[in-house]
Amino acid sequence: MIRAAGVVLWRELKPFELEVALVHRPDYDDWTFPKGKIENGESPIEAAYREVFEETGIRPIFGPYLGHVEYEVDNLKKKVQYWMAKAPIQIPEFVPNEEIDRVEWVNLKQARHFLTYDIDRDVLKFFRDSSRHGNVMILLRHAKAIKRSDWQGDDSDRPLDNEGQVIAKKIPNHLSMFGIDEIHTSDAYRCMSTIEPFFEKFGTPKVVTDQLSEYGYQKDDLIAASYVKQLAKFGGNYLICSHNPILPIMVEHLVKYPEDFDLDRDLLPGDAWVVHHRGGRVFAVNHLKAPNLGTN
Repeated sequence: MIRAAGVVLWRELKPFELEVALVHRPDYDDWTFPKGKIENGESPIEAAYREVFEETGIRPIFGPYLGHVEYEVDNLKKKVQYWMAKAPIQIPEFVPNEEIDRVEWVNLKQARHFLTYDIDRDVLKFFRDSSRHGNVMILLRHAKAIKRSDWQGDDSDRPLDNEGQVIAKKIPNHLSMFGIDEIHTSDAYRCMSTIEPFFEKFGTPKVVTDQLSEYGYQKDDLIAASYVKQLAKFGGNYLICSHNPILPIMVEHLVKYPEDFDLDRDLLPGDAWVVHHRGGRVFAVNHLKAPNLGTN
């Protein structure tokens, strides 16, 4: 199977004047969304971010996951995963490249006529019917740590193992497209170590608290849920690193109607729930797998 990823890149410079960016590929003489193959070692979301930048020169802020489409190319099945992505107000002048010679910003009605493929029109329809404006809370489980049975010190000091250290180094590229304004982390060393590469790369303001720790959870099993509910009331995009027993409770208390979302998944080390909301009212929850350790 050919694996690819892309975005529906959008902007709204004036209220109710929504536009999407379509790209023209001279090799195929078609109009489509920015997308491309997932390279070895990339996660799908990293590939989508890289492709939109390479094809348009724009570094957008990602929104909810839109799903995937499948079709055949030269007798091979191709799967393309899509995210919606908001362009900044100021965008660079487009410079034609090897793959793309034109980028056009068009309204949704025009886009239906521009798009070459019906399957892209299906993606456009799903985008049209989805909520776009809001903030994000990334609820990240810390990367893999040394087993409790192999650690002689205090559990809060338990470090990441070799695999966890590799994942932590990949977290910045894996989550940079969400425009994180602030990091909040448990004071457990394994959590702080997981987000440290992100902090070092971007200098994002960081809050370390025992309210997101397992120790805090043992004293009050709702303290972390109350913490993120309060945080959701403020504008901004947050990365929150905590522990497996706590993160599902956070999601349950953020989401008013859990049956509206696919929440029946376990978070493995390095996995995250990406919660999109407006003032605490959740409109999308996406499960994001940990970065790839090596090749795809």
